[in-house]
Amino acid sequence: MVVENLKKLPQLSDYQKKQVEKHIIPHIAKLSSKGEYTCMDCGRSWKSDKNNANVITCPHCSAKLTVEKERKRKIVYRDYFAIVTRCGGFQVIRMFFMSATLRKGKKVTWWSDEAFQRWITSDGREVIVGRKRNWLCRYVDSWDWSSDLEVRQEHCAHSVCPNKTIGRVYAIPELVRNGFNGDFHDYNPYKVIKNLLINSKIETMWKAGQFKLAGYFMSSSHSLDMYWPSIKIAIRNNYTVEDASMWCDLLSSLDYVEKDIRNPKFICPDNLNEAHDYWVHKRQIKEERIRRQRERQRELNQEAVYLARKKQVEKDEKKYRKSKSHFFDLEFKDKEITVKPLTSIQEFIQEWHTLHHCVFTNKYYQKEGSLILHALVDGVSVATIEMNIDNLEIIQCRGVYNQVPPYKDRIMALIESNKYKIAKRKQAA
Repeated sequence: MVVENLKKLPQLSDYQKKQVEKHIIPHIAKLSSKGEYTCMDCGRSWKSDKNNANVITCPHCSAKLTVEKERKRKIVYRDYFAIVTRCGGFQVIRMFFMSATLRKGKKVTWWSDEAFQRWITSDGREVIVGRKRNWLCRYVDSWDWSSDLEVRQEHCAHSVCPNKTIGRVYAIPELVRNGFNGDFHDYNPYKVIKNLLINSKIETMWKAGQFKLAGYFMSSSHSLDMYWPSIKIAIRNNYTVEDASMWCDLLSSLDYVEKDIRNPKFICPDNLNEAHDYWVHKRQIKEERIRRQRERQRELNQEAVYLARKKQVEKDEKKYRKSKSHFFDLEFKDKEITVKPLTSIQEFIQEWHTLHHCVFTNKYYQKEGSLILHALVDGVSVATIEMNIDNLEIIQCRGVYNQVPPYKDRIMALIESNKYKIAKRKQAA
């Protein structure tokens, strides 16, 4: 059927060729350093005082031109455009390749030829008619222009998206019935036609004017079924989604924090940007909490494994006492704060449980050159301090979750004022 109808398709009309010249070929004016403009459409030059304008009109051919200051004298522009029509009960998408050459001082020249066609039935089946591809060439534009338009197997080159659709669009009745009114809303004509014919959900969104959502799910349909109830509620509440990617991200965040994604209060916000940022932030908080829980569980498992190895615990305890026991009776106090060393492996474990940092899991009790102290307020540890035994400098002072601890300045000052005591114990050892 396709082969029989193939001969009925006409060549490009004069009107369509004018549309190509107007909408596909770029219209450029070259601006020289002397302030002279050259129209790349008609090749003529002129001078103007508007040297800061981005768009200018050629006084010779009346073309609206985009101003470029580059010195390149020749521009070769290649692109695809489509003609959408019907023939023999098929919806036909004709894809044309166009190459235009713009030379400074000469009129623009261009040529065009048909690369391939898609013949689509009312139930979404399709046949591809096209030129041969040059053998083993990976370039999309590598067509054998001397070959005939014949039925071919689909190639990745057939997925190219046209720059524009030229001329009037003729649609089959089934496509009109499914909501198509001649406007592709800047989406690939093939994707729009194919989805409107075979996907009832895309059809519903298109008929409801949800073009952004329809376009989004034409390219990414994996989550359409999951979000379909929410989409129907948005349609029912006359809520038009202007940014489909952000809206779906909002739904994903709402679902993650266990909010009802079928509630218009959540899914139809007056300000999508603010709602998106708010719920994404809530999601990040939950993700961080879950990450910490998993990390905590991993560390608890690590603790259980370590404590089960009693010989290793005894060995580490003995080694730690031998290395640091001459500091164990040190104690520095002011009105509220007490600073003293950790005296056992069990105290390292307790410090880890209290302040949720890595003093135990990273085995600070094995650091020969460090003295580990903690600061207590009302008998509860509020900070862990690591001091270099050799030069008596404080390496770090950490609070809960490695944050800055309360009373940090007082703790540091208390240790600084008692460094001589640590030095004496070091000399005595």
